[in-house]
Amino acid sequence: MTRLRRKALVSLFLFTLFIFGAMMGLRTLKPSDGFSDLAPGMGFIRERERDRRRLDAEDVVVSPGQVHGGSISSNTKVVFTKSDRDYSIFYDVHIFYYLWYGDPATDNKYIHWDHVLVPHWDPKIAASHAQGRHTPPEDIASSFYPELGPYSSRDPKVLESHMAQIEEAAAGVLVLSWYPPRRGRRPRGAERGSGSRRDGRRPQAQHQGGLSHTAVQRTDGPEHA
Repeated sequence: MTRLRRKALVSLFLFTLFIFGAMMGLRTLKPSDGFSDLAPGMGFIRERERDRRRLDAEDVVVSPGQVHGGSISSNTKVVFTKSDRDYSIFYDVHIFYYLWYGDPATDNKYIHWDHVLVPHWDPKIAASHAQGRHTPPEDIASSFYPELGPYSSRDPKVLESHMAQIEEAAAGVLVLSWYPPRRGRRPRGAERGSGSRRDGRRPQAQHQGGLSHTAVQRTDGPEHA
């Protein structure tokens, strides 16, 4: 019994000595000595703060007239100043924009909103699904219903609204998919869907993009329904 009590006292003494030594060791540490190891998240926060300060230092404040002068080509983030507010856009943020939509009010018919129903790749499964075309305005060829409804890409008010939304999203580049004027055989898939020509709509998008300081690029190829 005495031996067990002695072992318990020795164990308690050693444990107390360990706690005391650990506390004294922690008190001797400086804020720069090992706290990042004790709290790994602190190092990440400091790194994010440095990145934020670096990005702020790289911001370029320009007037709307400078966007086409080539003075901002080396900057991915640009801060524009208007009479009522300041806003930023990022030229490394791209939005793919399609000009193939039409409505009866502007184009005398729905274009692409009434795209053919794309069948399943397996004929057995495709046979159990509906066939034909979409029937706008309720049923449209889109995974999401647009806030503006089944619009026309030729409507200047629609383009103006879209460019304002893109500007609000801080995107700096608008990527257009379009067909150039007919020269010989059109690429495979060109007649798929509505088969609408969209070359005449590109200047409108470029004009509206210029008003919102959004760079407009193009890519040639068939539609992606």
